Amino acid sequence: MSFFKFAFKNLFAHKTRTAITLVSVIVAVAVLFTLLSFNKGYDRALKTQLQGMGIHMLVVPVGCPYEAASLILKGGKISNYLPSTVLAQVESLPQIEIAAPSFMSGIVRPEEGRTDIYLGVDSTILKLKNWWKLKGAFPTKPNEMVLGYDVTLIEQSHAGDQIYVPEKDATFDVVGELSPTGTEDDGFFYIPLATAQNMFDHAGQLTSIMIRLKDPADAPVVAAKLGNIKGAEVVTMGELLGTMMNLMGSAKALLLSIVLIVIVISALGVLNTVLMSVFERTREIGVMRATGAGKAHVFILVWLECLMLSLIGGAGGLIVAVFGARLIEGIIKRFLPLAPKGSVVSLDPHTFLLVLAFVLGIAVVAGFYPALRAARAKPIEALRSE
Repeated sequence: MSFFKFAFKNLFAHKTRTAITLVSVIVAVAVLFTLLSFNKGYDRALKTQLQGMGIHMLVVPVGCPYEAASLILKGGKISNYLPSTVLAQVESLPQIEIAAPSFMSGIVRPEEGRTDIYLGVDSTILKLKNWWKLKGAFPTKPNEMVLGYDVTLIEQSHAGDQIYVPEKDATFDVVGELSPTGTEDDGFFYIPLATAQNMFDHAGQLTSIMIRLKDPADAPVVAAKLGNIKGAEVVTMGELLGTMMNLMGSAKALLLSIVLIVIVISALGVLNTVLMSVFERTREIGVMRATGAGKAHVFILVWLECLMLSLIGGAGGLIVAVFGARLIEGIIKRFLPLAPKGSVVSLDPHTFLLVLAFVLGIAVVAGFYPALRAARAKPIEALRSE
């Protein structure tokens, strides 16, 4: 009987214990693979999402600029506002290609478990987001509205319909709807800027000015000039991306801690399973040694059991991760701030290799002591054991 067949037979002599150990390895590998894949995909998707917005920088009210910028981009509500006069100062800079003013606010609907975000804009937004595909027209009258793609699904409304807002006693004619963009743009009700300002009692005020530069390399110069405007602060997309990544730090640390605990439990499970197998086969090992098997043979046999256990669990974990990626990703997203929409799990070959190295690491570390103990067993003492 070959080493592999013998090791396989010994490994599954106690099916329940082996099955429990396999489950722990499968869970550890699945979570580790998904977390590593999610981490790469998250960073890439966040960068793509920010770049896809067509915005090089934001002018926001004085306060915490990064918090304000992230709230604005994600559809949140801020507490400070910009005077509309700031727009003229921004537009006066020759390096700026487009400056799109906006006013954002929301209506909370707790009974429906959602918040409707209204974004007041003017036609400049169409130049800034020139990739938008608009079905219908852009609002030109105070009571006209364009719906983001997600809103059309929630409201079950389309161009030609009317939407009544009971909290504001206002009725809007839906004149257009956006095709899906895959960004937060899909979740907004778009209304004329002046209508939004009056509707939420902030006439003459803005929540942000979105800027596209003629040359992105001019960002530092423009940011310095805009920083002198009273009551305004400037955030570039590069700075905002860095801040968002920092916000992920604590959540990532928590997830990595959980994964490390699972890894330790898995390694201990493998160690326990193989070590118990060695204890139960002490006489068998003694017979092997007495009939000519060397220490190296015994070591390799026991270590093969550990390797097979780890590889079977690793293969099972990868299968679970690949086919259950969306489910595991959904759980992970609950711990992470500012998660991009859609699936971001990246099935990168390097991640497969890294997880494979992790599995082999478990086999080497967890299998070394049981294999060494078995190899060092003296034949006479082993044969005397009960």
